[in-house]
Amino acid sequence: MLRKLSFAFVFLFILSLLLFACGIRPQVDYYVNPVLNNEEQKLNEEFNSVSVEKGGLYISVSPVDAVDLMDVTSDARINPYLYVDDWGHARPRYTVFDVKVKNNTDSGLKANLSMAVLMDDSGEQYESISYEELRERYSSYPTIEREVVYTNRPPYHPRYHRRYMRPWYYHYDLYWRPRTYSVRRIYNPSYLRRMILKGTMMKPVKLYAGGKKSGLLVFPLVSPEASELKLIFPDVRIPESEGWKDVVFQFKRTPAVMD
Repeated sequence: MLRKLSFAFVFLFILSLLLFACGIRPQVDYYVNPVLNNEEQKLNEEFNSVSVEKGGLYISVSPVDAVDLMDVTSDARINPYLYVDDWGHARPRYTVFDVKVKNNTDSGLKANLSMAVLMDDSGEQYESISYEELRERYSSYPTIEREVVYTNRPPYHPRYHRRYMRPWYYHYDLYWRPRTYSVRRIYNPSYLRRMILKGTMMKPVKLYAGGKKSGLLVFPLVSPEASELKLIFPDVRIPESEGWKDVVFQFKRTPAVMD
């Protein structure tokens, strides 16, 4: 008996190790860290972010890797920002930044930080991908698939639903009851990805006094040889100042050390 219990314990232990090894694991190929380029910017090492405040407009930017993108959804296979290969390695599909903006003034303002430009050290520019463009990539399938499931009536047979072993007993009320049905909704992965994009991407917004907004800024994957990145928000309306100004953040990109 003890031998059988030991064998069962070893089997469950090995099975748990195999299930853990077969899980989806985020793969980080590059580390991106912010770099200060002027005295107005502030660095937050805890959140790996850089921020600046001009005229009451507060902007904070932090790079996002595969580990952070895994937290967007409970299932990485429906995550629109990740690609999962056959070996269970999850890598980013895009270059992603987490952007936070807050209005510290006494009046409302319009902030459009979804239109940005990313530039590497070789001068290559990458335009930000809008929510409409990403949504179009996952719109080739129907939004909702419905399956109607009917409940069957009991057949007219005297031995159906025997009660107390009486073969003549029959539920006549169940037979003459109107037929009912239920609808089971099945959402396909493309529909779920569109819903995730809608709730997580940065979009143009009007910020009232004290209002704040956060979202993900998406770019195409940058060149593997890029070692420096510059994120530019063009023509940002700075409150309590004249005209429009460009807000620039710089980042350093280093390859991850493979074990």
